[in-house]
Amino acid sequence: MDKPQTPLRILMLEDDPATGELMSLWIRDAGYHCHWETRAAGLMRIASRETFDVAILDWHVPDQSGEQVLRWLRSNIQHPMAVIFVTTRQSEADIAHILDQGADDYLVKPARRVELLARLRALARRATESQARDVIELGNIRINQLREEVRLDGELVALSPKEYGIAALMVARAGQLLSREHIYQIVWGRNAPDNLRTVDTHMSQVRHKLRLTIDRGWRMTAIYNRGYRVEFVGDGADEVSAPRVTVDVR
Repeated sequence: MDKPQTPLRILMLEDDPATGELMSLWIRDAGYHCHWETRAAGLMRIASRETFDVAILDWHVPDQSGEQVLRWLRSNIQHPMAVIFVTTRQSEADIAHILDQGADDYLVKPARRVELLARLRALARRATESQARDVIELGNIRINQLREEVRLDGELVALSPKEYGIAALMVARAGQLLSREHIYQIVWGRNAPDNLRTVDTHMSQVRHKLRLTIDRGWRMTAIYNRGYRVEFVGDGADEVSAPRVTVDVR
């Protein structure tokens, strides 16, 4: 199977060592990033610092229940994160209850590799839908992903490959807070190193070249120990708060 183009970032809560090792191996072999925690406190701590696309939760863990973790994620994490429960609880009432509480999917243990990865791929397609389209438009920025070019007020902007990757990512996910680790993994295509100053440097260049300033209708926010958020706040922002995606036919 081909590796996915977008390295989905997955945060997993599983207190059983054998199950956690096996599932994390499946996920990594599929080309995704997996951060595995055995306690709810550890998961909430890392979720407060970094951004992830999907959380895999067990219902029964020693310090808090998976349901409590789900409620915490939905109350405290602002960026979109899909949540899958993988647990031994299998009654129809349990499944309906946790889906009503905000979970996106549910698998009964023992998890099966092919099924788990298929569910993750489905969530990956949803999470990256706008990025998969040919053209992204927001405010005065137009990004053609087939040609890998960015236009500002109709004028072509000269960007390095990494600057282009950051621009396309941040505009496609406008309004979402993305951690520096998340940005690095998607744009550089590998696991983030300890020193992420290169992300800050490239972000500064993108901000300068695309004029992401309030007077130009943009707000780019750097949040200490968290990451970056790009928002369009110019005229008509209420109507175009989400990027418009189209298929380029030229």
